[in-house]
Amino acid sequence: MTRSRSLSVALDRRRFLGGLTGAGAALVLSACGVSESDDDSGKDAKKDGGKAGTRQLKTDNGTVTVPEHPERVVATVNYDALMLLDLGLVPVGVPDGTAVPALMPADSYEKLKGVKTIGAPGTPNAQAVAALKPDLILDQFYKDKTAPLATIAPVAFFDWGTSGALWHEQVAKIARAVNREDKLTEARKTYEKRVAEVRETYEEQIAKSTWASLSGGQSGKFYLGSPLLTVMRDLGLKIGAGIPADEAGFVEKSYEQLDVLDDCTVLLYVGSFDGTIPPPTQELLKNKLWKGVPAVKAGHAYPVKHYGVCTYSFANGAVDEIEAVLKKL
Repeated sequence: MTRSRSLSVALDRRRFLGGLTGAGAALVLSACGVSESDDDSGKDAKKDGGKAGTRQLKTDNGTVTVPEHPERVVATVNYDALMLLDLGLVPVGVPDGTAVPALMPADSYEKLKGVKTIGAPGTPNAQAVAALKPDLILDQFYKDKTAPLATIAPVAFFDWGTSGALWHEQVAKIARAVNREDKLTEARKTYEKRVAEVRETYEEQIAKSTWASLSGGQSGKFYLGSPLLTVMRDLGLKIGAGIPADEAGFVEKSYEQLDVLDDCTVLLYVGSFDGTIPPPTQELLKNKLWKGVPAVKAGHAYPVKHYGVCTYSFANGAVDEIEAVLKKL
């Protein structure tokens, strides 16, 4: 399946967990279902001649010597932090603004709220990082900014900004970096089991419905598509014609093009964990053209808290929310 690799996708991924109220409050990944990553960075985890307690890890910034079992890990982007939580590891450092109740489940917030911060995303403070005595530093977006931190600890960079990788592929890379692939397998199996249960239980509702995910934008624009599509397609939901099957980035539309949603019977739009709706999407929901969309008129447009799927925990939460909608059909 073809994947878009546009820079705009990277920017919107960064914006999402950096602030749900921003213009790009819905990052978009490809609509492909979950599968094993074809990344081979874990195949050479150990090489002859490696130091005791270390291993060789392939990253997108070359092969890096990392601890066998990293424990003091600094996350330089929000996604790193959430992915680490999925693997049972709380980072020792995170970017400013990571722990925000509106952006994550309560249990994730509780684990991250007391973690030391290292500066704004994209501009890590080297002194703050060094003070944490990390044994590994993770990054997915800011290669040039985090490379100098290698004088403090090994930096594992896995490009999410331009690679077109799916969220579960990125989680797999992070799992290899911290040597917790067993935790990843456990999380993936739990997700796959939930997906199978919902597909079987709501087979009839799934067969008769057509879905789309969307969020509001600036200046009378809205965006079709979101990382939620991975979960929607894994559940076997039919996606409206307005979202190309191979689209990995936003499909930008104007309010005047809201009729692209006319074939949909269910719409899912970006929400947040504190029950609010991001301002750009609030503007969309107030528009008279939105109110005339068939699914909206029928009462089948719903906010989704787990809209920004980036971990299996988020994916499971999205399955629960979609199941709640299926019960209403």
